[in-house]
Amino acid sequence: MRRNAWNYRVMDSHLNGLGIYEVYYDEDGNINYFSNNAVSPRGDSLEELKKDLLLYMEALERPILNYDKLIDQFMK
Repeated sequence: MRRNAWNYRVMDSHLNGLGIYEVYYDEDGNINYFSNNAVSPRGDSLEELKKDLLLYMEALERPILNYDKLIDQFMK
C-alpha cells in the first residue's frame, strides 16, 4: 500500500453499531489513523457524490473492522 493511502471501511462499535469510517494507512499498510465518527457521502456536484458513493460501496466488500479494538490499540 502506498504512503498516505486511505479508504472507507465499515466498522462495528458497541455504542454506535455499524458505520462507515475513513481509515488511513502507513506505507506498510498498517492503520495509523481513522475518523472518530462515521462519515457520510459528500460532493460538490452530483458526479462527485456518485463517485463518493461508489467508494462507500467498495467499503461494503472489505472485512468489517472492530472500532472498539482499534481504539484500545491506539490508546496503548
